[in-house]
Amino acid sequence: MKKNNLKILLYHGVTDHKNRGVQNYSGKHVHVNEFYKQMNFIKKNCNVLSIDQVPSIIKKKNFLKNSVVVSFDDGFENNYKIAVPILKKFSIPAVFYITAGMIGKKKMFWVDQIEDLINLTKKKEFFLKLSRKLNFSIKNKKEKIIAINKIKKFCKKNSKLNKEKILKNLKKILNDVQPNINHSKNYKSMSWNQLKKISKNSLFTIGGHSYNHNIFSKMTNKDMKKEITKSINLLSKKLNLNIKHYAYPEGQKGDFNIATIKFLKSKKIICCPTAIHGDNPVNTNLFYLKRIMVGFEKNKFPFNGYLT
Repeated sequence: MKKNNLKILLYHGVTDHKNRGVQNYSGKHVHVNEFYKQMNFIKKNCNVLSIDQVPSIIKKKNFLKNSVVVSFDDGFENNYKIAVPILKKFSIPAVFYITAGMIGKKKMFWVDQIEDLINLTKKKEFFLKLSRKLNFSIKNKKEKIIAINKIKKFCKKNSKLNKEKILKNLKKILNDVQPNINHSKNYKSMSWNQLKKISKNSLFTIGGHSYNHNIFSKMTNKDMKKEITKSINLLSKKLNLNIKHYAYPEGQKGDFNIATIKFLKSKKIICCPTAIHGDNPVNTNLFYLKRIMVGFEKNKFPFNGYLT
């Protein structure tokens, strides 16, 4: 008999914000009306689990049909302001994987800085050195999206140092724009007070997601361990919690390795999903769980019978 699989939905944000230019072109922040419909659907049609239930169920090998976990990465403020009220309305548990160094800060994730720079610049083209010096035409929305994707993709394959150098050069070149969280509500991270309120609700679980969203496999082992330890310690101290859950930054194949997993286990982490697309049979390793990025790059909500 065919075994039932677990789907873990991966969201970053839920937005009521009207985008300007190429803001949120990837669909990273799902529109509030769509999120409401999705949560209504899983409440009525699915076996909704908390992330804390997953390890024991995987051991018992008995997922019920349409088992699903709701997860959020990064810690954007719209999680607190928009997503949480909807989750509470439907009594849906969720896990929030938090980039600890961004909470309570007026900082932008580096990918959002690239988006903001290219979105708002008045320049029609620019030259930037990646593996070689490239000319980027950005006369229209389509060209801007191509440029953003190319630069982000290159940065994700490079070391933290190279990534920071490229971002610094891009800021110098597109110097008519200063990246700012106030350019879009989607760019803002939660405050510690907001995150504390989420953590005190029994529906919700808080997990780690690095300190500065650096990719673990692109760091030395020493720096990787420092990044993980710093994030866990800060979350534990600020929220008075034992952090048992974690998610890899970026989370694709090659963004983490055996050394990463070994160190997470030494820090008492019991479960760490990836961002690799797919669902999970009952025998899946808890450090290789797949997720489905709903809305991101037009990924569909993965249940039959759901009407958009």
